[in-house]
Amino acid sequence: MKLETKKELPKELQWIDKTSTVLDDVFKIPATNVRFGLDPLIGLLPMAGDFVSFAISASMVVAIVRHGVSLSVLMKILGNITFDYLIGLFPFLGDFLDVAYKANRKNVDILKDYYTSGNHKESSKYVVWFVAIGFLVLLAGFVAGTIYLTWLALSSFFGGIQTTNP
Repeated sequence: MKLETKKELPKELQWIDKTSTVLDDVFKIPATNVRFGLDPLIGLLPMAGDFVSFAISASMVVAIVRHGVSLSVLMKILGNITFDYLIGLFPFLGDFLDVAYKANRKNVDILKDYYTSGNHKESSKYVVWFVAIGFLVLLAGFVAGTIYLTWLALSSFFGGIQTTNP
């Protein structure tokens, strides 16, 4: 019988595990095994919630890249963040999907597997930083686009309402 050792992140990255727990697993719905965190609750705030979640994810990506990570692991993490952002664009439905998908927890599990596998090899820092910065710029563009489209929709809605003076 093989004993499985507990997988942990390096000391410098343990805050990511704690933050992910708060974002994805801190609350439990009574009489179920369903756990959720602050992330879907933050997501209830239109646009601001998506921006806050993005900012938290961006800080995690920067810390991971600074510590050293392979490009393939970084791409998996960035894919989870992108998917989480995109489902978050759908009001309420995105928040329910966020409870089920738990992108932050998935990313921590990917990192734990990577750092405890003994195969921790850094990719070229320049390549990893280039990909990380490119991703953050792209996601910032998504956020700006979301804000712009929301502004257009609201201005056409409120601009289309005509009041008449008697």
